[in-house]
Amino acid sequence: MEPEVKVSTDPKIEKYEASRLGYLPVVALTIRHVFPSASQSLSLELMKDGKTVSLSFTGLRQFRLADLGPGSHCLLKILSVAEDQMEGLRYRVFNIEQDLTLAFYCADFELSE
Repeated sequence: MEPEVKVSTDPKIEKYEASRLGYLPVVALTIRHVFPSASQSLSLELMKDGKTVSLSFTGLRQFRLADLGPGSHCLLKILSVAEDQMEGLRYRVFNIEQDLTLAFYCADFELSE
């Protein structure tokens, strides 16, 4: 008997995957600390076909960033963790390429092309 495979039905993940961003150069990365809630948000700008694509993430936890430098590229994977019942967290986000460490959990995200 085949093991059951979970398929994402999250519309935000579907929109992100449909955009087929691919392996893109990082233009800007901004981390904000939100007071008084003591939470973090992140804005990531990537260059695609001469235009800037923005990803915004809110409610960050277990945020890791390393090896960001001029010329860094990013290929993000976004997975739903809503069923894992992690308090207030819905997504796990990580760079699947080796030249930049970017990984975290977040409550929500938005894609702007």
